[in-house]
Amino acid sequence: MLAKHLGMSMKSDPAQLQKKRETSEVMADLQAALLDLREIKSNDKEIMYVSAQVRDAVTVVLERLDNLNSLPKPPDEGTLFVGSFVDGFFGNFAGGYHRGLDAEAKQNALNSEMQPLLAAIDRIDAAQKMLPKIAEKYSATLSDSTGLIIADFNESWGDSGPDDWIALQNLGETLEDCTILVELTGANGEVRKNVHFLKTWPEATCMWGRYQGGEKILGKTVDRTTVVYVKEMKVTIYSPQFATRIDYTYKGAEKDKDVAYRCENLSFQGAYQPYEDGVIWDTQRGAQITMNGVEFLPKCRVNLTFRKGDQAKIWYWDYDSWMKGETKTFDTPAGGLEFKPDRIDFEVSFPDTNYKHKATLKVDQESNKLVKIQD
Repeated sequence: MLAKHLGMSMKSDPAQLQKKRETSEVMADLQAALLDLREIKSNDKEIMYVSAQVRDAVTVVLERLDNLNSLPKPPDEGTLFVGSFVDGFFGNFAGGYHRGLDAEAKQNALNSEMQPLLAAIDRIDAAQKMLPKIAEKYSATLSDSTGLIIADFNESWGDSGPDDWIALQNLGETLEDCTILVELTGANGEVRKNVHFLKTWPEATCMWGRYQGGEKILGKTVDRTTVVYVKEMKVTIYSPQFATRIDYTYKGAEKDKDVAYRCENLSFQGAYQPYEDGVIWDTQRGAQITMNGVEFLPKCRVNLTFRKGDQAKIWYWDYDSWMKGETKTFDTPAGGLEFKPDRIDFEVSFPDTNYKHKATLKVDQESNKLVKIQD
């Protein structure tokens, strides 16, 4: 019962994890959880300790949410919705309230309620991390997962949305009372531990979990369940029937594959930009290129190699983003490109992945249009 309420949700349909819930619904779930927690009786001291910690923290959360609900709202604010912080309990109510009350007096009242609320959430988050230790005592011995469990991770990238996703597929028998510890390690060594619970995990079923980047409130980041640039993931599954540990490397081939998939429809059109004398300044040789096929590209580097016969000149440009339909101008330095190219090698690369989008564009010598040379 403890893990049922404290563990983060996983769903067979990822769309179910994106539904927003009203605050009243979250409070009703909290009250039901509190009643269940009060009924827990066990000879296991760790279970009783964690139950008490969560019970006390949930009581604080309910009190503060009730107080927040009584605060005056701006007339155009409407209903406040929540998403999913610790999916067993919360939604992203914190951000909603924080944005909703912007007048100074209202903000001060908000802050006085938010500070103990966020502290209580931290206590629940810490208690959640104790679940795997408890589950291990009642679990089967760790064994090989080959052919039984498949793990996959998808990091937020470009227009894929703001969240990271984990997918775990059970190819073996139905499992009961599964506690799942997911440890994410970022490129800078930061580690985030998330704990999920599945009462029943049917055979041949893929379960999804959602991880969020969080947001800043009162000087601290809340609702954060992932790390920046995930490098690796460790998944430990505990259940009475089966237990296993999976080491999964995301940075490298797996991430490259994900980025390549998201760039599958990426396309570029444009024209060579010839040199022109100007009254104030000259227009240097270069190119104008428009991006299409995806809604936007995140931070990227564009390399252009201008070629004519055996001659070649290369330059690069860094961009924070590139929107669909946006035309970027690639000017070369004054006097840097002394010939009109007959083709341009075009390459886009991204941080923390080896994937590169490459194309060779032929320069139409009459119209200056760039035409992709088919692979």
